[in-house]
Amino acid sequence: MNQSESMDCSAEEVDLLYEAVATIGKQMTNFAFTYVKDWGLAEDLVQEAFIKAYKNFHTFNGESALKTWLYSILANQCKDYLRSSYFKNVFLSNIFPIRKSGDEYDKIGTNEELSQNVLKLPVKYREVIILHYYEELKISEISSLLDLKESTVKTRLQRARAKLKYEMGGGSLHA
Repeated sequence: MNQSESMDCSAEEVDLLYEAVATIGKQMTNFAFTYVKDWGLAEDLVQEAFIKAYKNFHTFNGESALKTWLYSILANQCKDYLRSSYFKNVFLSNIFPIRKSGDEYDKIGTNEELSQNVLKLPVKYREVIILHYYEELKISEISSLLDLKESTVKTRLQRARAKLKYEMGGGSLHA
């Protein structure tokens, strides 16, 4: 199939993508941010994911929800970016840890503290927490999206919750 054929979407498919941009575009940007921790870059990755979806809409077979398919594309875009030499050599060298004094830390609200701790989780735990609790995807949808067994998703959720509980002073870490 040549490139012009792969880029031909029907009017109905274009409408579906426009509707997805309007309804879940912001959620997808939030999801991408959890990977790259930069809003501008997250927006760029979401845009690239929608372009990739447009170009490859013919591969969407309807076995999963459109939302799940789009999140899968975005997750792969984010992972590809994180594996890129640009990210490893340029972006990471510009990040400096932000340290808060005891007084400032004490003022952090529970939701902000939870959000910060979620962002500190390793990607494999962070993505399942975000997809399950923030994006409200079912275990089966996460399994499909990340190409993992459902038992693996459940285990990662359990371990992520344990790590969050530990980080927030709620008990010992068993995972």
